[in-house]
Amino acid sequence: MNKVHRVRRVHTVRKVLAVLVLAASAPASAQAQDDALVARVMTAVRAAVAPALPFPASDELGSLPADGKASDPWLVKPLQPGDRTIEVLANPLNEAHQRRATKAMAQIEESIEAAQRRADIQYERAVAEARRTGRSQEVDGVTLSDEGLAGAKIDAESHVTIEVLFNQPASGGVTMSSTPASVSRDDNGVERFREGQSTVSLGRTQPASGAGLSSLVITLRGNEGLIADLLKKSNWNSLLELLK
Repeated sequence: MNKVHRVRRVHTVRKVLAVLVLAASAPASAQAQDDALVARVMTAVRAAVAPALPFPASDELGSLPADGKASDPWLVKPLQPGDRTIEVLANPLNEAHQRRATKAMAQIEESIEAAQRRADIQYERAVAEARRTGRSQEVDGVTLSDEGLAGAKIDAESHVTIEVLFNQPASGGVTMSSTPASVSRDDNGVERFREGQSTVSLGRTQPASGAGLSSLVITLRGNEGLIADLLKKSNWNSLLELLK
């Protein structure tokens, strides 16, 4: 190989390496930008809802107050890197919550005992059928769904989850919609509880061009009383400044 060919080959190899380096760094750079955007938006959302959440922080697991003694009705779980939800949890050290939980537990125990009786009857029938036909049958056990309406209601009343989605379809400005909690029956005639939900949509009148943030859709699920406070007291308009 002559000198000219060697020089051309070196230049070609360098160009290929440069392209590979750029290709490898592009996803990392994009991810860093995404992470920075998520952090910026979630910090702004947390600040916007702060007027409705004058409550102490929970520990990292969301189990107890961070100081181990606060008795406020609610706790706010600290945001972690990458989080796109804010979790507000009933404080287990609050006396009112303890009374509600105790009442619900008595109702839950009744529902579980009834489910256990049904399971026992089904088991006895399955055993008798197996002896008669030689074929085994599946038997339903007791699950969390057997806690009944009381279990589902106390779960819903004990939290609010604030979920933030980016660049979803949204009209201009700030719009709100709500669906109240409801009870329905499934195909087996069992009553099911659906927690209340509200949605706050924030968008530009004109779509953003290129990459960026053009809209936010914030969904709140759980305790309807606290959700009502959040809808009323939060500074939603402050989030419009993020949209560009």
